[in-house]
Amino acid sequence: MSALPISTRKPAPAGAHAPGGGGAAARSAAAKGSRLWLAGVVLLGVLGLLALLAPLAGSPYTIHTDSLSADGLPSGVGAPGHPLGTDAIGRDMLARSLHGLRATLIIALVANLTSVGLGAAVGLVAGFYRGWIEQCLMRLVDVFLSIPTVLSGLALASIVGRGTTGIIIVVTALYWAWTARLVHGETVRLRSRGYVEAALAHGVSRLTALRRHVLPHLSTVLLNVAALNGAAVVVVGAGLSYLGAGIQPPTPELGNMLADGSDSMTYAPHTLFVPLVLVIATVLTFVLIAEGLNRRNPLSERRSWLDA
Repeated sequence: MSALPISTRKPAPAGAHAPGGGGAAARSAAAKGSRLWLAGVVLLGVLGLLALLAPLAGSPYTIHTDSLSADGLPSGVGAPGHPLGTDAIGRDMLARSLHGLRATLIIALVANLTSVGLGAAVGLVAGFYRGWIEQCLMRLVDVFLSIPTVLSGLALASIVGRGTTGIIIVVTALYWAWTARLVHGETVRLRSRGYVEAALAHGVSRLTALRRHVLPHLSTVLLNVAALNGAAVVVVGAGLSYLGAGIQPPTPELGNMLADGSDSMTYAPHTLFVPLVLVIATVLTFVLIAEGLNRRNPLSERRSWLDA
């Protein structure tokens, strides 16, 4: 009887076939993701604390005539009593910036919560129940996705009104469809899994199966969507205020402060750069959180601009 051939090939190391590389690479990506996520959370906490402390900086509406020069120019950064200077008419930039940051964060967090919540609900129902329900809901999603963001935002703002509530409604209407499209695709994928089919075959109601077997698996996706959506909401909300369709002066908001600063940039550049830095920091906060969550997901193979 002939001897069986003996294989001389060494066994593959554990984790060599894991998505995104070996086990060491996966752990390195997860560690980097944890650091990015932590940095984003810390930055968000700092911005939130500054927004909460805004009343301590004084009133954003008080005009300090003594801070203007004889030529009517505002005080610059580091002026006595005004660490960030004053704006073109003598209002304290520190007070206005912190109050404007508070308004921007409120809009971003509330509009993000409502848009992600509405989009997730529509995507879940459409992806799980299928049939005519899916067709109706997804065609509605397609309609909203086909509308230009800026033009529709300006049109909606003229209908629902300007101010905090109006801009939250506008931003929610602009961004819920993106979440619905992504959640719909993930729900369709999970709906075809064997454990979901088995639960339905054993008499579990669709609502129970959706709540117990589908929704928990969407938590990571929803967190990533919420983080990325937050960055977009900040930009769009500030952009609408910059164009005059959001919160109106003299109420401070980073968007309308950018508009005021662009008018006085030639002789008082700090009136533009201070709110611009806060907008960039707020957007960066959500980007870091989203990137960190993505890297902590062991199934993610996506590379980004943050890769070394």
